[in-house]
Amino acid sequence: MHHTVEAEHRSGDRQGCLRGTRRDILLQLEDWLENEQNQRVFWLNGLAGTGKTTIAQTFADITFAEGKLGASFFCSRDFEDRSNLQAIFPTLAYRYLRFQEQLLKVLRTNPDIGWRCW
Repeated sequence: MHHTVEAEHRSGDRQGCLRGTRRDILLQLEDWLENEQNQRVFWLNGLAGTGKTTIAQTFADITFAEGKLGASFFCSRDFEDRSNLQAIFPTLAYRYLRFQEQLLKVLRTNPDIGWRCW
């Protein structure tokens, strides 16, 4: 399976939020992390150029430093291998052993799951 290099939060030259900015959304993310209450996904949306990637980068940096980051994959339309949605799961499985173990369990019980999703 094809995996992507340089897609995790520590790759490339992405910068996080400037100190003291985006406090409200970062607090919301931290609250979600600690009290997800069956909400496994935090949907961060907005128009292009409004700072979604910067916020995600900052949150990934914070959770990585705290030992809470499970995995990260930063998509980018500027890089072909990071704009291919089919590379996300193989990349996460390649980089993160715990994710790989869980993915293998799912694939063993549902070997056609990848075809049903596309």
